[in-house]
Amino acid sequence: MIGQILEGFSFHAQWNGGIIFFSLILIVLYLFLLPTSKSHTTFKSIAFISSMILILLTMGSPLNLLGRMLFRAHIIQMILLLLVVAPLIVMGLKTDLLEKLLNKGVARKIYSVLTHPVFTIVLFHALFMGYHIPVVFDWIRTGYFTNYFFLIGLVVAAMLVWWPLISPIQKYDRLNIKKKFIYIFVNVLLFIPVTLFLLLADKELYTVYSDTSLMLSALELCLPPGTEIPANFLETLLPYPPFAEQKNGAILLGISQAVLFGIGALLIYLKERRAKKAV
Repeated sequence: MIGQILEGFSFHAQWNGGIIFFSLILIVLYLFLLPTSKSHTTFKSIAFISSMILILLTMGSPLNLLGRMLFRAHIIQMILLLLVVAPLIVMGLKTDLLEKLLNKGVARKIYSVLTHPVFTIVLFHALFMGYHIPVVFDWIRTGYFTNYFFLIGLVVAAMLVWWPLISPIQKYDRLNIKKKFIYIFVNVLLFIPVTLFLLLADKELYTVYSDTSLMLSALELCLPPGTEIPANFLETLLPYPPFAEQKNGAILLGISQAVLFGIGALLIYLKERRAKKAV
């Protein structure tokens, strides 16, 4: 069924060459130009490369096109970018340059504020909730620069929210395992308002998914110039009514974020257990 929605769009419309090029360039920069310390592990490289491949598949593949048409696809993009890509980037970061910078007092103070658990939670969830306020969402999705500006902001905020859990610079790890579990629990709880807002709404919340003209405007933003939208495009969306997609997206968000943060908690527990055995 999903294939029917996409079959009228060309290969170049479905795959974003700019995003693919951007992802590959970042992989090359990471592997060959950034300084690599002796303590750098293969796991870090795999984590970073995986994050870039996921960015490519999330923002440069047909999924991005679907995200303009189906709310459920948008939520899948959010889950992948904020709850999978963001922690993988933090895991894979080469921190040598950052650690040298943190030897300066001013930089260390800024770092302390930006990675403070309270700040990261407030920043991320304020942006995520604000992004999904209907009038804000419709405005963002129908503007080329607003869309990418807010998307980049959300990914950066997501990296910061995962930072206290992953602690890529160990000497600045400020949370013990108990506090990390509390931090995870708070994050899971704060996803509930958006989930319930979407799930319990009695109508379609986002005009970009229910108004044909706005949907076409949003869709054109992620298509190459001159691309023609298939004539039967709207007919292919009939089996996916916006109201049902909204509820499906809410269920996906609620379950996925709890599962992914749960996996994060398990990995933290296993890491702590290995550390105790090694002592």
